[in-house]
Amino acid sequence: MLINEDSLYLYNLTLKPSSHYIQSIVGQFYPDPPPKQQQQLLLASSTTIELYEINSETGRLEVKSCQNLLGVINKLDIIHRDDHDVLVITSDSGNLTFLEYSTKTKKFSNVLVQEPMTKNGWNRTYPGEYIAIDPENRCVLVSAMEKNKLLYKLEGNMELSSPLDFHSNGLLTLDVISLNTDHENPLFGALELTSGKELVLNYYELDQGLNHIVKRKPTVNEPLPSDANHLIPLPNSINGGMLVCGKNWIFYDNLNSQKRIYLSLPRRKGQDCTIVNHVIHSMKKKKFFILLQNTFGDLFKLSIDYDHDRNLVKDITLTYFDTILPCISLNIFKSGLLFANVSNNDRILYQFEKLGEEDNEVVIKSVDDLATAQKGVFNYKLKSLTNLAVIDKLQTISPLLDSKIINNSKLLTLSSHSYMKTITHGIPTDTLVESPLSINPTDIFTTKLTSSSTNDEYLIISSSLSSKTIVLSLGENVEDVTDSQMLLDQHTIAIQQIGKSSIVQIYTNGIRHIRSDKKTTDWFPPAGITITHASCNNSQVLIALSNFEVVYFEIDPVDDQLVEYQDRLQISGNITAMTIQSDNKSPFGIIGTSDESLSIISLKNNDCLSIKSIQALSSNCVSLKMMKMGKDVAIHIGMTNGVYARLKIDPINGKLSESRSKYLGTKPVLLNSFRLNVNDALQGILAISSKPWIGYLYDDKFKMTPLIMDDTLSNMCSFINEDVGDGQGLVGLSGDNLVIFSIGKEDDSQFDPSQDFIIDNLKLRYTPRKVVEFEDWMFVTECEYNTKGPYKPSINGDIKENVDEEYYEEFGYEKRDKSWGSCIQVLKNDEIIQSIELKNNESIISSTVVTFTKTSPYLIVAIATNQTLLPNGHDKCYLYTYKLGKKNIQFIHKTELDRFPQVLASFQNKLALATANRIQLYDMGQKQLLRKSSTTIPFMVNISKIIPQESRIIISDTHTSSSIAFLKFDDSQNKFIPIADDVTKKQIISMTTLDDNTVIASDKFGNVSISRLDESISRQSEENWTIFSKNLPTSSNSCPYKLTNLCSFYIPDVITGFNVGNLNEIGTSAIVYTGISGLIGLFVPLISKNEIEWLFNLQLLMREKVGCLVGKDHLLFRGYYNPVKNVIDGDLLECYFGLEHGLKTELAQKVNKSIGDIEKKLTDLRNRSAF
Repeated sequence: MLINEDSLYLYNLTLKPSSHYIQSIVGQFYPDPPPKQQQQLLLASSTTIELYEINSETGRLEVKSCQNLLGVINKLDIIHRDDHDVLVITSDSGNLTFLEYSTKTKKFSNVLVQEPMTKNGWNRTYPGEYIAIDPENRCVLVSAMEKNKLLYKLEGNMELSSPLDFHSNGLLTLDVISLNTDHENPLFGALELTSGKELVLNYYELDQGLNHIVKRKPTVNEPLPSDANHLIPLPNSINGGMLVCGKNWIFYDNLNSQKRIYLSLPRRKGQDCTIVNHVIHSMKKKKFFILLQNTFGDLFKLSIDYDHDRNLVKDITLTYFDTILPCISLNIFKSGLLFANVSNNDRILYQFEKLGEEDNEVVIKSVDDLATAQKGVFNYKLKSLTNLAVIDKLQTISPLLDSKIINNSKLLTLSSHSYMKTITHGIPTDTLVESPLSINPTDIFTTKLTSSSTNDEYLIISSSLSSKTIVLSLGENVEDVTDSQMLLDQHTIAIQQIGKSSIVQIYTNGIRHIRSDKKTTDWFPPAGITITHASCNNSQVLIALSNFEVVYFEIDPVDDQLVEYQDRLQISGNITAMTIQSDNKSPFGIIGTSDESLSIISLKNNDCLSIKSIQALSSNCVSLKMMKMGKDVAIHIGMTNGVYARLKIDPINGKLSESRSKYLGTKPVLLNSFRLNVNDALQGILAISSKPWIGYLYDDKFKMTPLIMDDTLSNMCSFINEDVGDGQGLVGLSGDNLVIFSIGKEDDSQFDPSQDFIIDNLKLRYTPRKVVEFEDWMFVTECEYNTKGPYKPSINGDIKENVDEEYYEEFGYEKRDKSWGSCIQVLKNDEIIQSIELKNNESIISSTVVTFTKTSPYLIVAIATNQTLLPNGHDKCYLYTYKLGKKNIQFIHKTELDRFPQVLASFQNKLALATANRIQLYDMGQKQLLRKSSTTIPFMVNISKIIPQESRIIISDTHTSSSIAFLKFDDSQNKFIPIADDVTKKQIISMTTLDDNTVIASDKFGNVSISRLDESISRQSEENWTIFSKNLPTSSNSCPYKLTNLCSFYIPDVITGFNVGNLNEIGTSAIVYTGISGLIGLFVPLISKNEIEWLFNLQLLMREKVGCLVGKDHLLFRGYYNPVKNVIDGDLLECYFGLEHGLKTELAQKVNKSIGDIEKKLTDLRNRSAF
């Protein structure tokens, strides 16, 4: 690879995958499932699939796997194989893919079928837009929107036959479903649109005798209403039937039926009812019911009275069931749970409390003709949840419309429906108890009393400053223990339960051994010698004396006696820390000394207390811990320079390998071990530097995550006790106070190790569009189309509202055509201090804060009246001017505009406004804003973004005729002069600057590019503008100079925000991007030529050896529209962690690295700017 030293090289990482799930499926995906046959939930976004289980004890959803397929998913379904389900996927690879879950890798890694259907990419004839699988697993139908339908017969062990083609010319397919036929020929129903714009209902039958597809029309020759939109297949008990849904009506149709059965849909008062979603639940004795959902989220229960002897539908009834948020899909578990894949808010898991068979105010019966069904008006009264109860929620940040990095490490997003969400990397904590202590504490310990006990019963607090110890009992009440037999007038260095039922207290002047019968035995060091450090487990004790000697003890398993090893080890240097393995008998001891090194000593019988090796460190260690994590034993090192390090130690020969390090803060790192009853007794490391951290192994990856808490801790440890809180947690020292707290959210019963984000929600009124920051102010503009808000318009937000917000949160606002719900909300210190409601015909276009010359700052908001979408139109446009006061903002005046104000920005103490292809400058006036300048950019059509600089602006266009342009403001001509623009024309959605001459931008298709203005041109335009401007060539089609493209990369999302910064307080700056589907990603700059070369070579090998599960070529995927340039895909490289050892070794040898070196580098790149 040839590396241009003047270019920019980036490393792409996905921090949080998309949370907009296009489909949700319930199935049994585990091969050889347990006897209980538990079902799993699969959620699919555009590029990832996530598998969840329901915890049988808590009822909460727990993530089991999350996979990036490195391809764009189109449709998913499941097909049954033996005792489990197989995932069927169509994607942009053009292949039909069957994936099976592997219990070995704990992912969907077994590719059973990879059948090419068409060429790579998307078009209207791509036969993967719809999937319909025969209920008896005999065949799979895939259909395009136009023309193509392919049918594959399943033969043998998941083998597909050659496809049967069916070309339907002049038809657009809107929906396809598979129908139950009870062992007759497979049958599929389709809703299609003819070239004459007439909706028709067609059936497609596989004639198994002639082996071809037959198109059949319904027996009932009645025209289909033009508002039909949704098909629902009926279960096995009703052969070949389906429901067709439209606006305010439903009818039942069967291929061989002589008539249709119609049904009116109930409506909210003054609103139409359109069904967009359904779920079918089959019960015993051929009973079933269907839950229908309309666009408002209202659920209706549909039941069918069916005569099985005559194969005849006698009647259909419909009742109002409950109201939830509008969903993309609904799923019912056999255990009686309902999962709601909400379209624009948190996903919710419900439990059925009852089936809605009582208290039905509205019961609708079927009728014989469509006219009667359309005319029937049945209104119902909205009610709070009565048949469903919320069990769990999956937090989401989709759709994400704007984002900003605040407080150096937090990501503020305008996301979901009417929320501002702040995302912080960390694990939340909840303080249970905080109490002052009588001593100035320095150390804290917890211990159980017997080896068989599961509860920690003693809490020991000690002070090295006053040489005192306090012993407290853990339980419902934390009280002093008076009969512990521990020495309370000594500084306790370590506490450990040893043997079967004994405790050792290691203190400055000796060791006290306390048996279960409260008898004690003391061991004392030589006169004038004290104990400085200690480490112990259930069967071993290792101590360091002030004369640099190391003494070793073992427990006699017969009588729980401590037995001292006859020899001692002399260390040549001050001992700063020591440890032995805490969870098992340790073959080695680790000693840190003041010469910045670690000594590994043997504790084996044949060479006890002999030094095996010495490891150099970057700084003195102050704390050491050794424990088994997964399959390996790890040494955790806390150093004085704030660095935490982790080494793998071979339990046979003591060899150290696979060094990992992370900077945690400015203070020395103090370590302690923890254990929690989570996921088979989760254990890990606690680290305290400038703030507390928790490290643990999850999904075979080590995570080091900060704990988010208000208190500043000096020490902490974990405990397990059923009588305290939820039975487990942490206890720490904050100053002179004792703090007991639990890990996880206040409303969660357990810590979830898969979630290392905290999402704080702030409820807004409407869908937020943009957030503007200015000093300690935040201004959020919000608006929703076809919505009538319940709030009274107020230009200054000084009207006290009496609105039942809980009601509207549950049922939504009233819908009204061509009406707008718009408001401006003002925030300070994360609180809304002012809400300005606009009239219901006013929509907010853009906003900014401008500090005009010698005046206070002003908030300028662009408003359009009577704006309509599709077709686009508006009446008048205004600029509302608000002055920022001490506590709120005050309306000053409004300025009428002659054009639509697309975007606002502050430039040279003036307001820069873009309308179509014009840029205008406004200054403050007494009664309105005064126009000072107007510049027409002839090659622009619709300017969408303005980034102001000192004397230049950078603009972008959403039209295909232009892209990004640099403009210089000429004071003498009082207008902007174009300098340079991009070579490639793009429809820019989001952009920001990396420096004065470099800009990163993304178009509406997901293409990310970085462009740079030549430094010599930039310098001349700034330093010698008079001469430079005279020599500028004139052109009406573009700028005289062109930008240089540095990087190109494809992300399958609409990027809504770029931010330069980092998401951890101690990282280097990177580019953080967010997508509309809730995606959060990162571009990390690569800093060395060697780093770029071997990462690039590794990427080439990964493309060749690993590839994509859905058959998509990785180079085509990341270069969807433009070839990839100077960006290495970290999402692909991190697949290296999950490879088999043999393949890892092969790839490592080809890049002349070890496996440990590769994994360390990938981990360091992730930790460089994020986590």
